[in-house]
Amino acid sequence: MTLLKQFLGVFAAALMTIAVAAQADTHAKHAHSTLVLDIKITGDSSVSGDAEDNVLKIAKFSEHLRQELQDKTRFVVIDDADSLAQMAVAAEQQDLHRCNGCERDLAQALGAGYVMLPSVFRMSHLISTLHIEVTDAETGTMLKRKAYDFRGNTDNAWERVIRYAIRDMGEWQPR
Repeated sequence: MTLLKQFLGVFAAALMTIAVAAQADTHAKHAHSTLVLDIKITGDSSVSGDAEDNVLKIAKFSEHLRQELQDKTRFVVIDDADSLAQMAVAAEQQDLHRCNGCERDLAQALGAGYVMLPSVFRMSHLISTLHIEVTDAETGTMLKRKAYDFRGNTDNAWERVIRYAIRDMGEWQPR
C-alpha cells in the first residue's frame, strides 16, 4: 500500500510539472511591449443618453481589454499608472486614433514596440463592431487588423466581444 502511495505521489508531481510547463509555454510573451489606447466609439451616437454610458463603457472596457491581453495572450501590455496618465494627457490634447502617427511617438516614448488602437463602430444602438489594429511603433507597419461584430450595447455584449478578440489574438505571432 505504501508503494502505491509513493507511486501516486510521484505521478501527481510529474503531472503538475507538465501542466505548469505547458501553461508557461502558451503564454510566452512577444518581444515588444504594447501600448493599448483607450477604446474609441465612432458611428451612430444619436441615441439620447448614450454620452454618459459611452464614457463609462470606454473606461471599463479599455481596462478590461488591457487586463485580458496581459493575462491571456502573448502581449506585454504597458499598464502602469504613470504611462496611462501620460496617455490620458496626450488624449486630451488630440485624438490619438486619428493623429497621423502621434500614437506611435507616444508608444516609443513609453518604451513600447507596438501600439494597439481599439475602436467600436456603432452602426446603430444594437449593432456594433470592435476594430483592433496593431502597429509597429517604429516603422508604422500595420501588423494586424481585425474586426469583431457584436449585437447589443450591454456590458455582457461588450465582455463577450472582448473575450472573442482575446481568444483570436491569443496565439498571434507578429512577423
